[in-house]
Order: sequence, then C-alpha cells, then structure tokens
Amino acid sequence: MKSMILPLLILLCTNTWAADKKEITIKLTVPDAAWTITIDQVHKIGKELWIISIVSRDPNMMGAQVISTIKDTLKLVVPDLPVKHYVIGKTWNWKNKEAYTFIKNLKGIEKELKTGNAIYKKEKKEK
Repeated sequence: MKSMILPLLILLCTNTWAADKKEITIKLTVPDAAWTITIDQVHKIGKELWIISIVSRDPNMMGAQVISTIKDTLKLVVPDLPVKHYVIGKTWNWKNKEAYTFIKNLKGIEKELKTGNAIYKKEKKEK
C-alpha cells in the first residue's frame, strides 16, 4: 500500500499543475511560407497580459509567394486577463487583418514593461 501512495501523489500533483496552464496562441497572415513567428515574452502589465512575438523570414528558405498563416503556441500558468499582442519584425506594407500592434523593437513599450511582471522569456540559443 505504501508503495502506491507516492506514485498517486505524484500523479495528483502533476495533473493539478498541468490543469492551471493556459494555451497562448498567435496566428499571423504573412506574404509567404518562409516566415516564422515565435512567442518571445509574456508580461503582466496592469490588468492585461502582453504577448511579445517575433516574426522573421529565413533568407535561405524559398517560400511560395502565397499569402500564408503562421502560428506559435505556448502553454503557461498565467492569470485569466485580456491579452494584447505585440509583434516585432513585420516588413511588408499591407495592413494585417489581425488586431495586433506591430512595433519595430521593444523601445516603444520599454517603459510600460518595467511597470509590470515578466512571466516568460524565451531562452536564447547559443550559436
């Protein structure tokens, strides 16, 4: 009986922890399939979650010139708040249908980021 208590306790804790995670997804319409998007940071600013994503195009990849939709998803333990998306790296000139805020870099929102709490920051891979 004692040998079963520890596995049951671990299973209970694992299920409880996983149940609190929420899925954060960003979908973006891009000029071709060579583009990728990555959720880079998540911050709690006031009563909002700010999701900062980076869109980029691999210059070595050939992509059919067909408007495409790309996405990234992340599961995190986050409060249930309205979400605001910021996207860095857009270079095409047409207006996207998605209700995201496109910025050149973090400098434009740096002051606000300092007032909140960072929840997630993607680890940078060493080259």
